[in-house]
Amino acid sequence: MINLLRYLLICLCPLWLMAASRFELVKLADGVYATVRTEPPGFGVESNSVFIINEQDVVVVDAQSNLAATREVVRALRSLTDKPVRYVVNTHWHDDHIVGNQVYREAYPGVSFIGHTKARDYLQDAGLRARERFHRDDVPQFAAMLRKALADGKSLAGKPLTDEERQSYQSDLVLAEGYATVPPDFRPPLPDLTVDNSLTLWRGERSIEIRYLGRGHTSGDLVVYLPSEGIVCAGDLIVWPIPLIGGDQSHVADWSATLGRLAALKPSLIVPGHGPLLRDDRYLLQMQNLMRVVTERTHSAMAGGTTLEQVQKTVKLDDLRRSFAGDSPVRNLLFSSYVAGPAVTSAYHDLQGG
Repeated sequence: MINLLRYLLICLCPLWLMAASRFELVKLADGVYATVRTEPPGFGVESNSVFIINEQDVVVVDAQSNLAATREVVRALRSLTDKPVRYVVNTHWHDDHIVGNQVYREAYPGVSFIGHTKARDYLQDAGLRARERFHRDDVPQFAAMLRKALADGKSLAGKPLTDEERQSYQSDLVLAEGYATVPPDFRPPLPDLTVDNSLTLWRGERSIEIRYLGRGHTSGDLVVYLPSEGIVCAGDLIVWPIPLIGGDQSHVADWSATLGRLAALKPSLIVPGHGPLLRDDRYLLQMQNLMRVVTERTHSAMAGGTTLEQVQKTVKLDDLRRSFAGDSPVRNLLFSSYVAGPAVTSAYHDLQGG
């Protein structure tokens, strides 16, 4: 009976759990839907997307990390409407948000891509080298590491594998296999419409505001704001359950103020780049506090001209670790990898004028 009910829900309900793709299609408002990823927390991520279905066309926020994953998202869109996609807004330049642009170009020949000016610059220069290294070296090594951990029953920290870690590693391995389908020399379509500060798209009576609120996850993060619906698509300015911070690309010293500008929009619903829908500002404020505290502690540790290595040893984030990761071994490892070192490094460089 349970299997029959599940079958009927998948076949007949317009809002279903896409088991193969591991996302849920959720209605946010009239004509606004999100594909919300359902993978457990891990090193591998895939982006949430948003469909804004208008009178004549569709505006999409973010693509995915590979062509197959994006094709499944497009199939979900086509279950809702046969209207053409006119614009795809890429919230920033990372591959898990832009590789799938190619699918939209093939499916909707009239589509245009919107990104920050710095995203276009990055994708034509540093992004090419980063993608080649990621797909040539990082993905195969990461997949091999996960397979070994699962086979040995040992965590990446060398301890017996918990159920939480096993589920996370298995999910990461599936995502890594998706990443591996992208050739190292792949070139996604670039933004052909760039934004420095703001751009408003009017689709009938609907206002779609594309805003640059400041540096954070990268120097070229965009958010998409629907003022009438009270919805903000935040990209990776907000990622749950652990922020994604790059020591060389993120800007922790600016990030708190950027999140403050996002909070000032007073959204009733936030679609993060990764993670579940957020229907209040508690997690936003938690992230904002993290960026502020890291910056303050890094600034204090820099007194006297200490080196980055000395600052990294001095700044302690145990209280912040507990608030984000608790006792979860997966989240603690993610915090160590994406926050503890990179956040201090980022704040250090920002405070030096970077």
